[in-house]
Amino acid sequence: MFAGAGQVGAETPLDPAPPKPGAEHPGYSGLPGNYLAGRFAYRERDVTSAANFYRQVLAEDYENRALVQRALVLTVQGGRIDDAIPLAAHLVELDPKSKIGHLILIVSAIADGRLDEALERVKNIERKGIYELMAPIMEGWVEMGRGNYDGALAAIEPLAAKQAFEMYHAYHGALMANIFNQQDIANDNFRVALTAVPGGTLRVVVAYTTSLRRNGRLDEATAIFESYRESNPDSPWLEPILATINSDLRPELIVSTAKEGMAEALFGAASALPNESAGDTGLIYAYLALHLRQDFPVVQLLVGEVLDVLERFEDAIKAYGGISRDSPYSWSARLRAASDLASVERVDEAVKILSEMVDENPQRSDAAIALADVLRRNERFDESVRFYDVAIGRTSGFDARHWTLFYSRGVMLERTKQWPRAEADFLHALELQPDQPLVLNYLGYSWVEQGTNLERAMSLIERAVALRPTDGYIVDSLGWAFYRLGDFENAVKHLERAVELRADDPIITDHLGDIYWKVGRQNEAKFQWERSLVLGAEEDASILIRQKLKEGLSDSEEDAQ
Repeated sequence: MFAGAGQVGAETPLDPAPPKPGAEHPGYSGLPGNYLAGRFAYRERDVTSAANFYRQVLAEDYENRALVQRALVLTVQGGRIDDAIPLAAHLVELDPKSKIGHLILIVSAIADGRLDEALERVKNIERKGIYELMAPIMEGWVEMGRGNYDGALAAIEPLAAKQAFEMYHAYHGALMANIFNQQDIANDNFRVALTAVPGGTLRVVVAYTTSLRRNGRLDEATAIFESYRESNPDSPWLEPILATINSDLRPELIVSTAKEGMAEALFGAASALPNESAGDTGLIYAYLALHLRQDFPVVQLLVGEVLDVLERFEDAIKAYGGISRDSPYSWSARLRAASDLASVERVDEAVKILSEMVDENPQRSDAAIALADVLRRNERFDESVRFYDVAIGRTSGFDARHWTLFYSRGVMLERTKQWPRAEADFLHALELQPDQPLVLNYLGYSWVEQGTNLERAMSLIERAVALRPTDGYIVDSLGWAFYRLGDFENAVKHLERAVELRADDPIITDHLGDIYWKVGRQNEAKFQWERSLVLGAEEDASILIRQKLKEGLSDSEEDAQ
């Protein structure tokens, strides 16, 4: 949500220069080993171990600013904020302008109720980059903590002068007004925040509808949420949030204290950084938000998502597991945790969770899709078909976005030798997405392999290649189709191109060997077959390849290809 949030990333280098050896380091023999071990642990995505190794380096080189900052960043990224606070204090001593150091100390002061200290730090922080936005909001929430509503509004007022910050000024102004029971002002500001971003954001929608419900304006709240749902039909937590809107209970404010307001600001900063390059920085903001507000499911979910991007799957599983089953975000968290369990080869646990979710809510298809996907990736094809059947049976009103359901089930049906059903699914997928290259290629290639509908198969594959000219698998399909049709000149051209695009694929390499043999280039054919074995051809294919290397490609084998 925060433009320019990547500025903090510039101050949190992930690969600082190594410490300089010298006589002033009597324990130097252990320093380079710990430093290198820290770098290795980070590259292996073991942030906790990396932080510990860097802290051991600091025991011998505590005045090295780069090392202090590195250890600080890794400690925060491991979620150990209490351990990070003394490092932040020392970093500020070494570098009084360190923004990341001051930010952590501001959060610590707010958490402990030391609001005068927090105010002094936030007033002195340089307001450039993300802090042009963040500093006024932080100052505003500190003033709120001091009971100074007018001071809080004055602190965030500079944001109103910049169009890019309009939404943040309105949103945090609304949250502040709600705390002081200025509900008309709050709702006016929520309306501005809602319209400042086309379609609105879920967090603003939730805050606004909560405010309306507290004032008994249920119809307005429902209309706003329904409008958002219409624009975002695939969001996994819309239904449970809508259920809370329809509850008879008067809801609590989503932000009721200065600490919660500051946590909200940090969540906004973290959620603005969804891409991998900014993931580490987003994690810093998110963990700082959780330090102020431990029970904050939307941030716990975000932490899990960022950890997924960073491939820290075990840590992500823990983050998702911390979300209460009562939270509207629990369903999404359980789906993601199951996916992560499968990623770390804890497949039985993933299947158990997803199977329970399939039975738990017969109206939803997403758990069945996730379960079918996990089973597919683990080559449990018959079971996968069964749960794709469940997912499709629970889905109504198919449109273009549902092509993946029929394509995925079609692939599983083809693998389990149920071709008539598979073919029907591929054709249905093409009805939904006529120019989907994966479907065009798979159906066309299957027809070529079966020796049926060859003319139409060529048309489908040629269309797929036109849509994805640099996809080696699709180009291979076209070359193989030419091979089956006897057009060897075009087969050679396209299969050579496919190998250029996917030089590491044993099947494509095997195909190139076959066409080389067919056009009389036997030595080149044998070379490609040998490469296919080296590249890891599957067992059944390897048997045939070794036979071809020994005897060449017979006419009967050509017909069987």
